[in-house]
Amino acid sequence: MAADMTEDQAFPEHVFDALGVDPAMFSDPIGGMVRVVEKRPADGPITVMTLGASRLPIDSGERVELAVEVIDGQQGAARVALEIVCDDMASNRRVPPVGTPWRNAQPFLNGTGISAIMVTPSRWGASFDEVRSADGTLAGHVRTLRLLTDAEAAFASANGWEALVAQAGSVDALLDVTRAGAVESGGVPGNAPVFLSKLHAEHPPRWVTFTGGELQSVTGLESDEYMDDAANHEVWSVDSFVDRFPFLADFVREARPGQTALFTDASGSYVLEED
Repeated sequence: MAADMTEDQAFPEHVFDALGVDPAMFSDPIGGMVRVVEKRPADGPITVMTLGASRLPIDSGERVELAVEVIDGQQGAARVALEIVCDDMASNRRVPPVGTPWRNAQPFLNGTGISAIMVTPSRWGASFDEVRSADGTLAGHVRTLRLLTDAEAAFASANGWEALVAQAGSVDALLDVTRAGAVESGGVPGNAPVFLSKLHAEHPPRWVTFTGGELQSVTGLESDEYMDDAANHEVWSVDSFVDRFPFLADFVREARPGQTALFTDASGSYVLEED
């Protein structure tokens, strides 16, 4: 029991002591039990943190508090992100994965392009990211949430967080939620054409290529002779193609000219082959 009490104390003590400044408490909690506090360190951005997320029951037993870095005036955006992740923790009894963006089809902050949340290491290192009991035992973590556009999330998913920071120029360039985005948007317009073989009536796509103006798809069962016969080909729209094969949606949303996606099943997972 003493060890559990020590761990329970470790999280609020860590949040209160974090970054060497006192917290300012938000008036309204999240879900009735998770408090939200604001920190204003002298050598870093405003950081909004949870106080109590570590008490949510998680199937894996992991315990985490959450943090979001924002520019002044955008604390409300941080709270929205914290609410989204806390709601998921409470509903699905899981903690957000590190390095894997959670992506939404539409922006979740009005008037912005922010539609994804990604957990990364903080700028402060282990002293902020790790929550330890008085005896030094690791009790849990503070997970820093990054608020990203869909194009940024796709880039980070493919290349990693550090590559996205390098693309943006600095981590601070990724704070303002009203930014246009650090990378160009990928994706294929819904009305773009898809050139595919008639074997797709019976077999799913295996290789799908984005040329820059169109998609080309084969099942892998087409022979050279089959492909040489124009009667064996059809043209669909991208929207129709994704309606028929919904597992292609992520690639279609992220595709860049010259990329070919190899699909081995209908899970939505794919391997990129660059021209």
